[in-house]
Amino acid sequence: MKKYAILSLIICASVAVKAEEEFFSEGVHLAETVISTTGTEMSLLDEATNVALISKEKIEEKNYKNVEEILKDNSNVNIVYSKNGPVVDMRGSGDSALSNIKVLVDGVAINPLNSFNKALSINSIPVSMIERIEIAPGGGAVLYGNGVSGGVVNIITKEKVEDTGYLETDFSSYDGKRVSAGGNYNINDQLSLGINYSGQNSKGYRRDEEVKNDFIDGNVAYKISDAHKVKFGASRFVENELDTDNVDKALLEEDRRAPGNVYTDSKFVRESYVGKYEFTPNKTFNVFTTVYNNKIKTNGLSTDKTNGKISTENLREDTTGVLVKTVFNYEKGSLILGMDSIYSDYNGESLSTKGITTKNDFAKEIFSPYILNRYNLTEKLEFTTGYRYEWAKYNLKTESNTESGKNELRDSNEAYEGVLSYKYRDSGNVFFRYERGYMSPTPGQMTDKKDGLLSFNSLEAETSDTFEIGVKDYITDNTFASLSFFKINKDKEIAKTKIDNDNITWNNINKTTRDGIELNVENYFGPLTLTEGITYINAVQKGGENDGSRLEEVPRVKLNLGANYKFTSKIDGTISYLYTGDKIAQGIKNKAYDTVDLSLRYRPNEMLTLKAGVNNVFNEKYNLVEKLDVATPAMERNFFVGAKIVF
Repeated sequence: MKKYAILSLIICASVAVKAEEEFFSEGVHLAETVISTTGTEMSLLDEATNVALISKEKIEEKNYKNVEEILKDNSNVNIVYSKNGPVVDMRGSGDSALSNIKVLVDGVAINPLNSFNKALSINSIPVSMIERIEIAPGGGAVLYGNGVSGGVVNIITKEKVEDTGYLETDFSSYDGKRVSAGGNYNINDQLSLGINYSGQNSKGYRRDEEVKNDFIDGNVAYKISDAHKVKFGASRFVENELDTDNVDKALLEEDRRAPGNVYTDSKFVRESYVGKYEFTPNKTFNVFTTVYNNKIKTNGLSTDKTNGKISTENLREDTTGVLVKTVFNYEKGSLILGMDSIYSDYNGESLSTKGITTKNDFAKEIFSPYILNRYNLTEKLEFTTGYRYEWAKYNLKTESNTESGKNELRDSNEAYEGVLSYKYRDSGNVFFRYERGYMSPTPGQMTDKKDGLLSFNSLEAETSDTFEIGVKDYITDNTFASLSFFKINKDKEIAKTKIDNDNITWNNINKTTRDGIELNVENYFGPLTLTEGITYINAVQKGGENDGSRLEEVPRVKLNLGANYKFTSKIDGTISYLYTGDKIAQGIKNKAYDTVDLSLRYRPNEMLTLKAGVNNVFNEKYNLVEKLDVATPAMERNFFVGAKIVF
């Protein structure tokens, strides 16, 4: 009953504060913010997709400790927990989310070539560096190519233009400690330098678990002239983690913090190097060139305490890319021409519990040009069309104790879209969108694993057709809403059949479909800002013996409600409610759960911020992963306190 009382408080709070409008100093409303993930910078209201935005202010209000927590609080995003770490899911990608959602950092993809433990590592980007996060569900195939049927998440880091510095620290339950520091220094009008550090250390929720990580980032920006700008950046993230696997459900009833029987001691390293060049000779023409290199390394040793058997993994992935984008603005619209050239190389060596040693050497090379044109048919009506073509080349080599093999393949795919957007009044527009996307198999998906041995298969690329109609508008002067209806039809969807760790096969299932509704609302009532979001998805397989069966790891309903109230100009508090509906995982039904979080900030001056809060206030007991007899428990009620100094 307490939870429902809090829900009523969030929903009805607007009535109590309408008389306090004069207290509120006007801030930036959601619809007025500028986004860039869809190719050109424009306001969220004018963009003809259902983009959601998480601002720096929203992030600081709740004192999130990692990107996973930020995204989990958004109704458009579902977090899937797997051996690959937390994976971002949107629009019902579910078990295949790692290959169908593209995660970017400042426009550069960090998705791995293959799915392996912690490979995506969304939590390797420190929260203190984030300016905003743009979430574009269900699309972007023309701009971003392979594997975006579920959408795109673009994490945009802070661009410091003045001499600034910061020091931030907080302490949380289970011996959690975090410290971040950094700054930017302008040497002159043309040259600036920046550096950031972030470190975390925690014992973990379950006994015998521990995680430590360190991140350091450096960048230099040089303005050659008004027309030429360059920027170089490098970062390194290192994480050492000791965790355990699932635990018997019966034991969890007695001890929520009980460890599992298999212990994994792992080290994950991500190194990133990015160079950017921008050429802007005039207001109508821009050329953006990005050259990057991402290196991922992971070493893991797993020990089964029940029988003493061990398994090991030593994996490395190296991706180099060149991205070129030209934007030409003309009287009736804008034209984008681009080209992506990406080469990824993956090397892995593993020892299974059955004593089989496997070595893999996979490479994938992509060359992909694209074009996107926005054209204003009238003052209020805009038509967008786009096309991308991709050539891909695979080189696959594998060997084990008993056999070896190699294969070389070539593939090609195309994506296209058409969007009609009508601005029926200054504060609102309606849009209709169709997109054809694709997801070509990863090299790892083109091999099957049977009793620890690998063999090649004949997987084909999956295709997706997305149909969407949406509307955005200010319902009243202080209420902005975004509503979208969508349908995604997939053909030859790539799916995994896992019998156990030593037997995994990949295949193209016939067809799948995802029907859904997304609604996001923000209300601004003086010192009070309310946020409401709900997503409904019905994701099922079509045809065959499993016709009509729900796709795994896709909750039908996700709901978030939040309220931030400014008690004074120096003190504000945030309360949020999150409901995640039931889902099917590993063939069984995982029950729904809901949580409530509270946080408070005090800013005595412009330099200092003090913060404190409690997560999972009512101590909801739910599981992140649940199988037939075992599960991985979520954290119980937990607390945090912290401080930030800006100078």
